[in-house]
Amino acid sequence: MKENYYRVLGVAENATQEEIKKAYRKLALKYHPDRNRNNPEAEEKFKQITEAYEVLSDPQKRAQYDAMRRGAFAGGFGAGNEWQRRGFGGTGGTSFSFSDLGGFADIFEQLFRERGARTGVKGSPFGDYEFAEEYSRGNDIEAELVVPFEVAVRGGKQTITFNKTDRCPNCNGSGAQPGTRVATCAQCGGRGTITLSQGAFGVTRICPGCGGRGSVITNPCVVCRGTGFSVRPKTLTVKIPAGIKDGQIIRLAGEGQPGMNGGPSGDLLLRVRVAPHPVFRRDGDTIIVEKDIDLATAVLGGQISVPTLDGDVKLKIPPGTQSGTVFRLKGRGVPHRGSAAGDQHVVVKVVTPRNLTEKQKQAFKQFAREMGWKV
Repeated sequence: MKENYYRVLGVAENATQEEIKKAYRKLALKYHPDRNRNNPEAEEKFKQITEAYEVLSDPQKRAQYDAMRRGAFAGGFGAGNEWQRRGFGGTGGTSFSFSDLGGFADIFEQLFRERGARTGVKGSPFGDYEFAEEYSRGNDIEAELVVPFEVAVRGGKQTITFNKTDRCPNCNGSGAQPGTRVATCAQCGGRGTITLSQGAFGVTRICPGCGGRGSVITNPCVVCRGTGFSVRPKTLTVKIPAGIKDGQIIRLAGEGQPGMNGGPSGDLLLRVRVAPHPVFRRDGDTIIVEKDIDLATAVLGGQISVPTLDGDVKLKIPPGTQSGTVFRLKGRGVPHRGSAAGDQHVVVKVVTPRNLTEKQKQAFKQFAREMGWKV
């Protein structure tokens, strides 16, 4: 990091704590590794802004940092003459970096890495800030759910089976084989953290010996091999709301991957795929069906039977109906919650007779001549 911390966060040197926090939140969400996978530049940028926020958000650290930048530091991080020997004396606009102070770079890098571990997400240095809860949450699971046409329109229930990662049923998520002892971590004494001291700073970090658990598993669970998790098939009954469309998402809260370090589970996101129907098709809230009628019905009129999702209904065809005419059946379409349902459209297709006998052909020619048609 070559720029000073204020410049990294894009705030003025007299910025308030609220302004610093707001700037950090905006940049952290933009450059977080979860949103920039396999992007080393974003990862480095994220590390810089988090380091800057760690110092500037703490009034005491910020005051010491400002004093060091002015070349007037006389304690805290170490001897003031060390600051001078490194060539940062005076009040010029020399940029500041903890990497210029030797061991402090390692301490702060470790600090941010281990604070991220406490949130349950590897490499996430949000620490105890309000981002921690979000990034300790389990991952969402995405899957497709094929729904019959009628269920998508009228609503109903559908079952789905998927593989879900959950707490190991053998060890109940502890990672230790049942009946075996879990030893207290000798490195941290069961606290889960250790403290590093450097000058005026006392930095608490996650214990590397136990990963923050405070205990060490000597006999890992034979089912999950010490991870505390296992993958098992799970079947759910999903409620399908009436009128759902192809491609819409149904969210089942808590049915995703389990959270880390006691965090909440993610969600199961089901993308609905509506199966095609052999008779009906859908356009928004309108259900469309095509119906063939013979030439006599088209010319003379009559009554036909039309299928709907609620059963067949009678439809009156007026004389002289043309092929392609659309008739509306009000309220026979896709239902709306709290309002009237859509309509069903019936598109009639006039079927031309084939394979006429000679007698039928002569009769039709006579009819055509009477109609004034050229035959």
